[in-house]
Amino acid sequence: MTTSVNTNLAALVALRTLNTVSTALNSTQKRVSTGYTVADGFDNGAIFAIAQTVRNSIAGITAVNSELKGSQGLVSVANASLTQVSDLMTQIRDVLTRLADQGVTSDTRNQLSSQFVFLMTTINNNLTTAVYQGVNLVNTSGSLGVIQDVLANQLVFLGQLSTVGTLVSNLSIGGATSVTSAGTFLLQTFLTELNLLATSLNTVGSLNQAIANQVTFNSNVKDALTEGLGALVDADLPAESARLTALQVKQQLSTQSLTIANNSSNILLSLFR
Repeated sequence: MTTSVNTNLAALVALRTLNTVSTALNSTQKRVSTGYTVADGFDNGAIFAIAQTVRNSIAGITAVNSELKGSQGLVSVANASLTQVSDLMTQIRDVLTRLADQGVTSDTRNQLSSQFVFLMTTINNNLTTAVYQGVNLVNTSGSLGVIQDVLANQLVFLGQLSTVGTLVSNLSIGGATSVTSAGTFLLQTFLTELNLLATSLNTVGSLNQAIANQVTFNSNVKDALTEGLGALVDADLPAESARLTALQVKQQLSTQSLTIANNSSNILLSLFR
């Protein structure tokens, strides 16, 4: 190879090698610092676009589950109200059974009637105040849709007024305290309302289970998407760390080679001494 002061081929090769190593080193340092093999569109436009779509889906599922978990508050309030009413109905049955006994004296009957009125007032209060964020599920005949997936499908909550709406009005003190009709009232009107209450309890309990199942399903889908996203863009940090160390050594060697190549032209000076 000709030695020249005009063209230093060894230096050009060393510079090319240094530039190549520096580019690879910068890429590796970026992967190590971000934790991603594809951190932005400059790394790989197609893969980054796919990753952004997956991230968008994950964000959507997170928002859906947040709404679903929020709606559990509404169902929990409704369930607490209906459960309390069910417990009070047990006490009312005790009172009605005693009122159905024609041997009960008038004074005792008056006391039982007062107790009955108090229990019914409590039931009415429990039903009308079962409000969560302005919505009363047990005291409305309407329906409420809650988003359940990223396709905007709705989980419908049905108001329970159609079942428990007649409970307070039908269990009137007039029918309960009549000596001749107390037994009939107990076995017909009371049991009818008790069965309607049980229907509402079952409906609300099923709603709670439906929410829990949907949240679990959404979480499983989110986990699968997260796993797939990781496979697309996550960096293998142990491997990148080893590559970083090797490239740093190569960069030092390339720098030294370039220095030697640049100094080679100085040899020509010795010829003219």
